Amino acid sequence: MKRSVLVLIVALFAVSGCQTSSQLTAAVSDEEGVSCGEIRQAFQAYERDRQSAQALKELSLMLSPSAGAYAAEGIESAEGYYEQIRISTNLALATRGCDPVR
Repeated sequence: MKRSVLVLIVALFAVSGCQTSSQLTAAVSDEEGVSCGEIRQAFQAYERDRQSAQALKELSLMLSPSAGAYAAEGIESAEGYYEQIRISTNLALATRGCDPVR
């Protein structure tokens, strides 16, 4: 039982990054460069992924305290990157003359 819960949590973490990955892949493949709208879409996808991760943490806590602890640990370490990602997004937007994200 514990093993299946951990496998489920790992699978859900892998899926939660799909929105961000697909947005970034689409933006990079554009031959004319990345537009302000595409940068914003990628950042918004990242924010949705963050919300999904929080929901995953709450679900895993209900399923198993140890699984919830693993999920919480992963989410907390990822939270440290949010400010760096926001700054990088704003830098990319500024180089194109666009308004920053908040």
